[in-house]
Amino acid sequence: MGKILTGNGWILKVQWAEHPPVHVHLLHPDGKAVLFLDGTAINSGVPSRIIVEAAAWIAANNSIVLAAWQAMGSPEKR
Repeated sequence: MGKILTGNGWILKVQWAEHPPVHVHLLHPDGKAVLFLDGTAINSGVPSRIIVEAAAWIAANNSIVLAAWQAMGSPEKR
């Protein structure tokens, strides 16, 4: 997986050859989540304040997320 950001106890990653829509995986000691560029999330145990923090970073850095997505072999680029 391609690490995009390490936050305060959490990590954002893009997996290789991931399926659309563009999203990132949030790894946290309490759980994991999938965050989409439109701000929605599928959460499994990550505290809500961490989801909000990560989603704010994603919203402010869409170009970084998209570049990581493309670099990891998005199906849209195949």
